[in-house]
Amino acid sequence: MASQEQLIKQIQELQLAIETRMDKALPQVFAKLSDQVIDLASNLSLDAKDRAKTIKELIRLKKEIADTIINNTTYQAQVAEVISGYKMLADLSNEFITLSIGDFKPKTELYKAILEANIATTKDALLGAGIRENFGTAIQEVLKDNIAGVGTRTELNKTLRKFIEGTPEEAPFLNRYIKQTTNDSVMTFNSEYIQTISDDLGVEYYLYAGTLIADSRPFCEARAGRYFTKEEVQKWASLKGWDGRMKGTNATTIFTYRGGYNCRHQLWPVSLEQYEAAKEKGRAGLR
Repeated sequence: MASQEQLIKQIQELQLAIETRMDKALPQVFAKLSDQVIDLASNLSLDAKDRAKTIKELIRLKKEIADTIINNTTYQAQVAEVISGYKMLADLSNEFITLSIGDFKPKTELYKAILEANIATTKDALLGAGIRENFGTAIQEVLKDNIAGVGTRTELNKTLRKFIEGTPEEAPFLNRYIKQTTNDSVMTFNSEYIQTISDDLGVEYYLYAGTLIADSRPFCEARAGRYFTKEEVQKWASLKGWDGRMKGTNATTIFTYRGGYNCRHQLWPVSLEQYEAAKEKGRAGLR
């Protein structure tokens, strides 16, 4: 049987693999998007005399432009990959909790409901109104700024392609939104699933563990690899203004939101014996 450390590593590797697959697919997604948007905009007049008429046409086009992202088959496949990873994360988390706390019988219906709720939330974030409005409005503004009769069709197409696909100096417009949403969706699901089980089992002790990266926040650096009581974790929510803190962080949601946006850490339930052993070694509480 894998150790706790090995299971955490497996879960971290799976989380990263899900996010990396999405990241690697984005250039292909954006290339297709720019072709589609350029095609949709091809009949817009660039004549300044037609500006009023063209702006009205833009309003009609906005929905079609927004639909290009959610109908992109490569993107749809990657969103499906993200969602399929949730079940694997849940299974590995069950293994960790069994090893850490002792044998337990998963409440199938409850945990299935958590899984389905997070799938729905992820679909909405990556395929729903948020990304459609984000993309549609941004492209609409780019087009509005370039239909005043001051440029050519070639220049407009170049501007659209740079905006959608990015350049060596500037990331594609949707890049940050999709990457952060994917990351936060994966990490939040795993945290919520683990905490639901922890609440069921009455867990009182936790290990804050994950991956420290180049831009890890002081919040995470002070806690990574350390053990805490439930009460200590709840008190973190009263801290104000740390970088990345998620809106709505409170004594309940801190277990799910953890260090905030792009946080690579989880609160792992541990036994009293593990906590006391860590305390004796000076590994309990803040650094």
